[in-house]
Amino acid sequence: MVVLGFLPGVTAAAENSREALAMLEKMAEASRKVNYSGTFMFQHGGQAETSRIAHFVNPAGGVLERLETLDGPAREVIRTNDQVTCYLPGSKVVLVDPRGSRQFPVRVEQIQEIVEHYRVVKGGMDRVAGHECQWVALQPKDALRYTRRFCAEINTGLPLRARTSDEKNETLESFAFSTLTIGGSFRRELVQSKYAATSVKQNWRVDRSALTAGDSGDSGWVVSNLPAGFRKLMELRRSMVGKKGTVSHLVFSDGLAAVSIFIEPGAAQDSKQVLRHQGAVHIYSRAISGYTVTVLGETPAETVMQFARSLEPRTTAAAQQR
Repeated sequence: MVVLGFLPGVTAAAENSREALAMLEKMAEASRKVNYSGTFMFQHGGQAETSRIAHFVNPAGGVLERLETLDGPAREVIRTNDQVTCYLPGSKVVLVDPRGSRQFPVRVEQIQEIVEHYRVVKGGMDRVAGHECQWVALQPKDALRYTRRFCAEINTGLPLRARTSDEKNETLESFAFSTLTIGGSFRRELVQSKYAATSVKQNWRVDRSALTAGDSGDSGWVVSNLPAGFRKLMELRRSMVGKKGTVSHLVFSDGLAAVSIFIEPGAAQDSKQVLRHQGAVHIYSRAISGYTVTVLGETPAETVMQFARSLEPRTTAAAQQR
């Protein structure tokens, strides 16, 4: 009788998996616990954007963050806990969203689901922006997800470099810090908006259309055949500039990738199904029961199409189950 646990190859593989999972858990906690500031580059769809970020966490768990683009159209994003305010000086618009919180890159509460649908593999050591980091790869077990690789700073788990690639191992999007300071005490001036006072004085338009329209977030729609590993994080109704009435918005995640569904009343009779993509994001639109449905996800095309094909009014779904 051979005891597999004593085979060197099996033991090494198990140890690799345990160490990779420990680093994944550390990455999930980094956005909640680590102060940092620096400059990073984000590349997607043949475009590159450089941004400066400052991120502070207070002992009570609150998060303050400021992100500013350094090239292309000016944009500044201020985050205070779950509220996100985006300043667009080019159009003199302020966007306010009370539900803008997103834990990057991993949601702590979904690590178990991640392990079920991704193989977590420890890679080699690297060095980014002067900091030592450990590569961790999340390799999908099906065709519904992309491969994601992160180089996490050894002590804190903060991702210093990341890459998303498709089944051909072609890079769809990536980011990497070029300068980075980890730790340090809170500095108010680093997270204060440089446009807030100007926007008030010059009467910039404040867009609060992201606010929930009404008390109920029930959209009246369900996804009858949810792609494996995804679960609903949010469901609400929101008003949108230029749209009559409200638009239903549902958000799903597998712990890494996010998928949003927008359901808008009204659809032309000759509406065609449209699939397009930018970088790692696929966008699929189609008409369903007199509504225009748009599914946007950081996933392969088949995943967003499955969401769209499985979406139906709750009354229809209930009738089919009888």
